[in-house]
Amino acid sequence: MLAAVLHGQTDLRLETVPDPIPQPGEVVIAVEVATTCGTDLKVWRRGGHAKMLQPPTLFGHEAAGQIVALGEGVEGWSIGDRVVANNSAPCLSCFYCQRQEFSLCTDLTFNNGTFAQYQKIPAPIVTQNLLAIPDHLASATASLTEPLACVLHGISRSGFQVPLQGQLPSKSL
Repeated sequence: MLAAVLHGQTDLRLETVPDPIPQPGEVVIAVEVATTCGTDLKVWRRGGHAKMLQPPTLFGHEAAGQIVALGEGVEGWSIGDRVVANNSAPCLSCFYCQRQEFSLCTDLTFNNGTFAQYQKIPAPIVTQNLLAIPDHLASATASLTEPLACVLHGISRSGFQVPLQGQLPSKSL
């Protein structure tokens, strides 16, 4: 398959690499839409990310696609399902996960390789953060799930509340 492979600082190459084969608990999707976010840009400029990836590696972490292969033991998903896989999954056992601070997890599983024809989704992401795309939703829109989740998480953490209709906020923004 054709894939973008990060080799180092600003060194991103299109290469032919083997098609992914799902291991137990994993799925492989045919990528329909892959997006680029600020994290991708930072990783490209820096040439890597201490926790998320080390070059050379497949690149990109936001995509929507269709399941084309299922690993042993995968339940609840079928070949042909349209899905979006969020970019990580928490370990569920560290200090932060036990306090439901999943975004601070010290042992996240990351999802990389969306800039390719196919992408293998790690088992923890399949279990926790693989989402079905409704029939009425375009893949391009669904691919924005992770950036939207970041925005919503930030709003939730900020304590901001939308005023009821007809009421003015007590503080100016």
